[in-house]
Amino acid sequence: MARAGVPARAGHRLIGRACYTMQRMPTQVDPAGVEPRAILEAADLRNTRVLEVGAGDGRLTFQYASESNSVVGIDTKQGDILSTAKLPKTDSSRHVHLMCACATALPFSAEEFNVVLLASSL
Repeated sequence: MARAGVPARAGHRLIGRACYTMQRMPTQVDPAGVEPRAILEAADLRNTRVLEVGAGDGRLTFQYASESNSVVGIDTKQGDILSTAKLPKTDSSRHVHLMCACATALPFSAEEFNVVLLASSL
């Protein structure tokens, strides 16, 4: 612990009388893959058509998509949806369609889907 008036060492920060080690925040969201595992444990997505509300940039969508027949992801943020065009194409991305839309005014019938997922919407 550093004393008041004594500079903290590199990588440490003096707050009041205590010196704390500064740690970097992880840059990867959910590096352990907890979210897609939780989704797959909660719902059987085999042979389903999934509607994901709040899909954003598809970060989560592409991790579970291969388990379903097809996924339509919607989000109100067009920038997030457009950013998916830069992602490398994978086997699971072939049956994923992301679009800018609002859940309160769907541009298709809700009956078209077996599963509605709101994992990142709240």
